Amino acid sequence: MLPKLPLDDRSYADIVDQARRMIPKRVPEWTDENAHDPGITFLELFAWLTEMQRFFISRVPDRSRIKFLDLLGVKPADASAAKAQLCFSGISRKTVLPRGTKLLAEDQMFETAATLALNPLKLDRIVSRTELESNDVTASNEQMNISFYPFGKEAGAGSRLYISFDRELDMSEQIELSVKLKDGGLFGEHSDSSLNRNAVTPSATLSWKAYAWDEQSGVAGWIPMDVVEDETVHFTLTGKLTVRNVARMLPITVHPANDRFRYWICCTIEQAGYELPPRIDALMLHTVEAVQKDTLCESHICEFRAWQHELRISSYLALYGDLKIQLMDKDGSWRYLPESDNGFENSVVISRNSEEGAAVIRFSESFAKTQSGVASAVRFIASSTDFDRYRIIGRSNGLPGQMFELYDLPCAHKDAIQLQVGYPDANGTLAWQDWTRVDNFDHSQSGDLHFLYEPSERKVIFGNGEHGAVPPASLEPNIWLVGCELGGGEGGNVKPGLISEWINEEQRSYGLKVTNPEYARGGKQAESLAQTLQRAQFELKQTFRAVTEEDYETIIKSAPGVQVARVHAIPLFKPGLADYPRTKAPGQISVVVVPNSLSRTPQPSPGFLQTVKRHLDSRRLVTTEIHVIPPVYVKVTVHAVIVVEPQYIDEGASIVAALQELLRPLGNGENGANEGWDFGRPVYKGDIYNALSGRNGIVYIQDLWLDADGPHVKKSKGGDLLLPPHGLVYSGQHEIELVSRLHL
Repeated sequence: MLPKLPLDDRSYADIVDQARRMIPKRVPEWTDENAHDPGITFLELFAWLTEMQRFFISRVPDRSRIKFLDLLGVKPADASAAKAQLCFSGISRKTVLPRGTKLLAEDQMFETAATLALNPLKLDRIVSRTELESNDVTASNEQMNISFYPFGKEAGAGSRLYISFDRELDMSEQIELSVKLKDGGLFGEHSDSSLNRNAVTPSATLSWKAYAWDEQSGVAGWIPMDVVEDETVHFTLTGKLTVRNVARMLPITVHPANDRFRYWICCTIEQAGYELPPRIDALMLHTVEAVQKDTLCESHICEFRAWQHELRISSYLALYGDLKIQLMDKDGSWRYLPESDNGFENSVVISRNSEEGAAVIRFSESFAKTQSGVASAVRFIASSTDFDRYRIIGRSNGLPGQMFELYDLPCAHKDAIQLQVGYPDANGTLAWQDWTRVDNFDHSQSGDLHFLYEPSERKVIFGNGEHGAVPPASLEPNIWLVGCELGGGEGGNVKPGLISEWINEEQRSYGLKVTNPEYARGGKQAESLAQTLQRAQFELKQTFRAVTEEDYETIIKSAPGVQVARVHAIPLFKPGLADYPRTKAPGQISVVVVPNSLSRTPQPSPGFLQTVKRHLDSRRLVTTEIHVIPPVYVKVTVHAVIVVEPQYIDEGASIVAALQELLRPLGNGENGANEGWDFGRPVYKGDIYNALSGRNGIVYIQDLWLDADGPHVKKSKGGDLLLPPHGLVYSGQHEIELVSRLHL
């Protein structure tokens, strides 16, 4: 029996039922829907044909499915490697850990993603200060599972975060702080490092200062520090913050950490505006990102000029592994440079400097003189000491469609390898050319140096001469790896504290301690075709262009870097337009956004509005002018005289609470609901009657009138409140008078 492939899960009966339900709408004069009617017969016939068509479409081979997905711009996702944040401690002297430093978590290898310079420095105390209070939050930060507000819950202008260290910072010394905010500060579809942080405009502005000696004025004070890099975007996102000290620091006491003098730096809110106050989970020194992988061979290309005699490369494999040098010829091919101990007879001398965490490549003067003076390219191929047994893939026989298997290299993702093919020159030596990996040969020409790599089969495949070039025949192995990386998959998602074992004996002798405070995340297996089809169906249903008002609202809710509680699109409206909707603004649309906030009347900052507008600009129609605006809040006060049963004469507070629940800009947030009063909806007296008349103990409402305070609000002749289209209501001080019916 052939397998059932659920491309369309509708059965014959479902198609017939769906068609019959459409008869009253499409053909209302058709009243006889019994089986003897010829129209029903035709309907059943076409339902059968539709089912058969779906049946055959479901038997499309996988190869064709992949081609169809490619036409839609969808490709099966490759295996991805887990990532984790590492924290180092026990630093007794200056130490440099080169990029690619290897660490072990049980059976999973991790490598640092960047070179890390470690200096003996510790966080001593952390103090949060506002106008009303000062709090020592050092213990909360050390726990790393208790978040704290660095500027208090109000986060007003002038609020400060003080950080002290166990020693004085040197002149021009850089401090790199890793700031982990509650929930990461990333929202919407961009919940990882793919977020363009330049697209986020901060809601508030921060400044960094150190207590130091001012050489110009000759007095001590808070001297501004240089902000080298701020990935946090003024404490909006999780990331790293690098500041540089520019003056001689002096000790001072800061309440409540005034038990002794310390060296302090200070972060101050210069311009307030946070919708939600920043909340920090952890503030750390000496951190670096690690990726679950085991690099066996890597390549680096640098520019070389004749006047240069030395190049440095900071890499674990370059420092502790084997290093080979290639120089690019004028025709774009590469040739290996020989290594020498003295640098005179041959071209290059390689030395290692573990204190700087780098390999140093020195070129002899005779070699430099042979260069023409124009820029050339040098490639460094660094590999593990035992990689030579894997480096050679094979020897080309010059025939089309060659395949080579990597028997002992379980490379999990498609870009895990880089290779070169050797071409014999006139002297009988091999000149090497880079070949590029592609997903398929569909767009490859006969001369394109392309190859395929299938991780599931560990096979390298070359073209047939028409689609993709054929490697030239050679009498010796001429297909070599110049890049090889193992790792990837779900196995790298390890628990906190497991990344702690050093691989290199020299690095272990430094006495450093390392751990991952949180789970490693992001490791995934390669996507199957069925999973790709499911993802494609989901993505095609997602809104990615703003055309209708529903599109605008959907897109804004997924805007990165901001937390949007509510959004409302008003077509043909612009700020200041009077008498809407009678008067309209052609080609314009206004989008009202309400941020998540602790305030009763949340207001977006100018930075918040700018971030949302920038997100919409790339998705709107060219002819549409967008206005991203804040809501207009109208305070509604209810005055009522209510007749109640005698036992309910003291229930005025509960009635006020019911009115406050009704007249609020945001919902209560339960079950993810964040909707409150509809934008621009008038407040009718009937709404109040309906909300109160059904409550226990209320006999009737004797008198009721409404007051409103806010811009652009009007009152009808009947006493109802008419709001502008971007208006929201919130409760004032309701005045409720309860009268017992026994006193009437």
